[in-house]
Amino acid sequence: MFFKNIEIVKPPISREKVIFQCDEIYFKNYAYFNLMSCNNVGHDIHIHLINPSQEFLSKIDKLKLSIDLSISTEHLKTDNVNFYKLKSYYFCSRYFIADLLFSKNLVDKLFITDADIVFNESISFLNNIHLGVLYYPQHTNLWKQTGANFLCVSKERKDFVKKIIDIYLERIANTDFEKINNDMDKFERANLYALDQVCMSLIMQNENIEDKHFLNLAGLEKFISKHDNAKIWSFTGNANKKNNNLKTILEEKFNSVF
Repeated sequence: MFFKNIEIVKPPISREKVIFQCDEIYFKNYAYFNLMSCNNVGHDIHIHLINPSQEFLSKIDKLKLSIDLSISTEHLKTDNVNFYKLKSYYFCSRYFIADLLFSKNLVDKLFITDADIVFNESISFLNNIHLGVLYYPQHTNLWKQTGANFLCVSKERKDFVKKIIDIYLERIANTDFEKINNDMDKFERANLYALDQVCMSLIMQNENIEDKHFLNLAGLEKFISKHDNAKIWSFTGNANKKNNNLKTILEEKFNSVF
């Protein structure tokens, strides 16, 4: 039922991309600032849009950018889909489109990110780094063992993305999403539907973190944080999203056309 009716509206020109997924509302509230921060620091970007209107696509097409912006769309029927099951896919659809771009040989390297991050500076790694994961092995909970707000994957390790998809499909086939509720323990609930981090954590159990082509991004100083003095400002989480000053702060950095 997921990842159907896909169209690559604007194919990538650049071979290295920041890539994220969102719908129209989330773009206007948060992801626009991800896009404009990429434009500011020189990162080319690919956006996967779920159920965008034609008017909205036209607005994006008219943005004056100095970077290569490529776009794919997905038209998804959300009626009568369990809230948590749908949310699990919204977390993971970026890996589906990343896998598609790799399989079509349209990209060489991707920075797969949350939609709601801001790049304060350009990010680069040595050419021999094929996989960079926010990995926290000190945690025993799958949801906490990895961070999904930034993942670096090159074509040499595109299998990592494919593994995320395979585990995700297995999980949704064997999870009764109707039993998930807000009365559950936070970690128990997250382990059932926050499958972007869960899937990566399961893969990391078999990864060789001593491999010279692997980089644990969690070990980099001020790499990504909920504080805006980091290289990447992540405003993931309800506390930051409810910050009344957040949009004002962002709009001081970028002029919104929406």
